[in-house]
Amino acid sequence: MIWWVWAGTAHAERPVTYTEALDAAAGNAIGVVDARLLRDRAEAAVRASQGRFDPLYTLDASTSRSRTQGFFQGFPYTNLRRAWVVSNNLSGSAGTGTSYSVDFSVDRNISEFTTDLGAGPTTQLQDAYRSDVSVSVTQQLLKGIRFRYNTQNVVAARNALTAAELTVEQQRQGVLYDAASAYWSWVYAVELRDNAQEALSVAEEALRVGRLQVERGQLAPVEATRLEAALVQARQAALDTDVSAEQAADKVLLLMGESPDQVVLPATEAGDVPSFDLDPERAAAVARESNLDLRVARQQLDTARIQLANSKHATLPTLSATGATGVGSQRCPPGTTNADCTVGNTLDAIGGLLQDDNQPFWTVGGTFSVPLGNRSAAGQRDQAAADVARAERQLADLERVVDGQVQSQVRVLSSARQRTELADANLRLAEETLKAEEALAAAGRSIQKDVLEARTNVERAKAEAAKARTDYRLAQARLLQLQGQLQIE
Repeated sequence: MIWWVWAGTAHAERPVTYTEALDAAAGNAIGVVDARLLRDRAEAAVRASQGRFDPLYTLDASTSRSRTQGFFQGFPYTNLRRAWVVSNNLSGSAGTGTSYSVDFSVDRNISEFTTDLGAGPTTQLQDAYRSDVSVSVTQQLLKGIRFRYNTQNVVAARNALTAAELTVEQQRQGVLYDAASAYWSWVYAVELRDNAQEALSVAEEALRVGRLQVERGQLAPVEATRLEAALVQARQAALDTDVSAEQAADKVLLLMGESPDQVVLPATEAGDVPSFDLDPERAAAVARESNLDLRVARQQLDTARIQLANSKHATLPTLSATGATGVGSQRCPPGTTNADCTVGNTLDAIGGLLQDDNQPFWTVGGTFSVPLGNRSAAGQRDQAAADVARAERQLADLERVVDGQVQSQVRVLSSARQRTELADANLRLAEETLKAEEALAAAGRSIQKDVLEARTNVERAKAEAAKARTDYRLAQARLLQLQGQLQIE
């Protein structure tokens, strides 16, 4: 088939291929762009959910100064206290239900006690450097020991990301089908316009020849009138089909994200139709595996099942065991009266952690708690169970719907293929009939009415052949969409 450029067109037409139309539509559709942005947001949400297990480092430093007065066994005293402390803490939790904390601190405490026992005031100085390091681990033994339960926020975020990715593909498949439908409708409209223009040219030539025959007395005047009426009808058809072709082109351009004030023509033909039939069962099997609606429903069912498992786990009591161990060291500077200190400073206090006179400690404990009645967790478990049952029912119903749609579409595709064969045969017969009528008319054995009817039948057969091919392409695109397989060729 050769695409023609209509004489009334002021500018050269830009060819647009099927692939170009689908690619532009998928890249510019608002729904696809928005779905991609939501997918990017879901990716960030996954990273944010994983941050729960990031270790937390805390550095705390403080200094203080205080003065207190009172009585000791009836004698007045004054206490001047100065201190500073620097502490470090590293804490976090793991998906195994384990939480940990590592602490390291250094401090200095200076206390001056001034006491008047009746013989005049006396002052005692207590000055000590101290360092401590400790490790604490808490392990959940019932609720909270399950890895999937502790990472449920991460799992939920990943499921949301999967859903967002499926939504992107859903939107993309829908846009591709809309573009394919618009493109093949445009191809059909342009073929009708081409056929109408060709019929117009034939009608003009037939009227010119008919008028000459009337002037020579070879043809009755009424036949010229019939030819003129046929020309009027051809002009009307050419005008109508031109408007339809322009409207179809505008729709394609809008889907491509371009301005409709362009002169374009389709550069991809509907082409020949394959001669083989599809296997409905095989087509349905592909759809059950790849259909986007089914994949979304399965993902929702998986999410509901995970939530149910977590809800069941949440009904358990809480039982945790905690173990802590550490060591301390204390040193005093020269000249102090603190009898329990050895001479030192901050570095000595830190180094003393490894000395024989350090001060080790350890503790072991446990905590058990259970809400009496536990109605909140039990209620959430029952809700999750209902959600699973509902998701299973929806998936089963959707599988039946998709199976029915696919098998119906396979029948539509097979019917379109058969109609293409019939339309081609009908066109061939109509063209042969037209040649015979034209030969009879030239020999004076037939009237122009019969020739005009034969031409009308040829035009109708051409339109039916073009419609059958584009209908096949539309049915093919719809089947591919149902299978989640519609791609940019």
